[in-house]
Amino acid sequence: MNKEYLLETQGLISKRSFNGCTKEAPVVCIWCCPDVLSTTLAEEEADRSLILGTDLGCSNPPPRKYDRHSSWLNVPKIWREEMERRVKHMETVCRDTTHSVDGSSARTGFPPMLYVDDRHRLIMCSMPKVGCTNGKRLLYALTGNVDMKSFHNFGSGKKVVSYKRFLPRLSQYSPFGAKLRLETYLKVIIVRHPLERLVSAYRGKLEGKGHPITGEAIYIAKRFETNPTPGMLTGKEGVSFQAFIDYLNSLDPNKDYNDHWESYIRLCDPCQIHYDVIARLESQGTDLNMMLKLIGMDDMLTYPEGDLPASSSAVWKKYFTEISRSDIRKIWQHYELDARLFNFTLDWY
Repeated sequence: MNKEYLLETQGLISKRSFNGCTKEAPVVCIWCCPDVLSTTLAEEEADRSLILGTDLGCSNPPPRKYDRHSSWLNVPKIWREEMERRVKHMETVCRDTTHSVDGSSARTGFPPMLYVDDRHRLIMCSMPKVGCTNGKRLLYALTGNVDMKSFHNFGSGKKVVSYKRFLPRLSQYSPFGAKLRLETYLKVIIVRHPLERLVSAYRGKLEGKGHPITGEAIYIAKRFETNPTPGMLTGKEGVSFQAFIDYLNSLDPNKDYNDHWESYIRLCDPCQIHYDVIARLESQGTDLNMMLKLIGMDDMLTYPEGDLPASSSAVWKKYFTEISRSDIRKIWQHYELDARLFNFTLDWY
């Protein structure tokens, strides 16, 4: 791509020249470095102090900000402003909190759920029980691991999980490579109400017969069921929701949980990653299709439409009707920071 190719923004014409790249202010030019878009002249000059670009064979270092490039003009203003509100709220909570960013002083490196799409300069945190199956299908399509035309119907849950080996994680890159991507890629996280996510995890992993987490189910049955059945004690039957809640309330919040009920803080580290797009499960169809516009792939891919209906909230809230207020308050303490970061509340109970 010609490095002098100009992307016009807002029709403003005021040409400049900067390091051999003709510019229009605030028109953006393409750098010689891997198709990374610059933003303002001030940012470009500031970014020269970073150790970026030196090892890439570029005369100019790439700028830090991907989230300010002109593709944000391609999405509706109302959605763009909603993202700004969500991100501002998250950043405010991060600044105000005294909680460690990942809930544990023992964790090192990058959180485990950050997947990278180098082709489209995208980092996505895809957590269990937050629409992760369809999210990974989308990532497989973007990275060329499945057919774009039929990615919606790709494989069963097990096959989708098995394909994770084809997705690079941010933790696999060198420190330089990870820093470069964090500072220049669009960063996306998908979230849902923490207690709704717990119900989804319980229903998928511990409820009824044929649940997939046998060892943990047996432990919960032995320790927290009042009258466990023989099936519970042998892992052939699931456990009660009350026993699951009692189990969670017994856990040390400073230690790792099972990924299906681990906190957003540990899995995605929002106070360190500084996400540009915060998609919510109840509006994921809209949010992820807007994300595809941002990376210029909306003409090739469409995320399955159909945001969660309002009735879905009644389903998970029903599980908590038999749980005491004191137990709900205890479990809320485990996930309170997750909730505050993404503006979820307990106002329904």
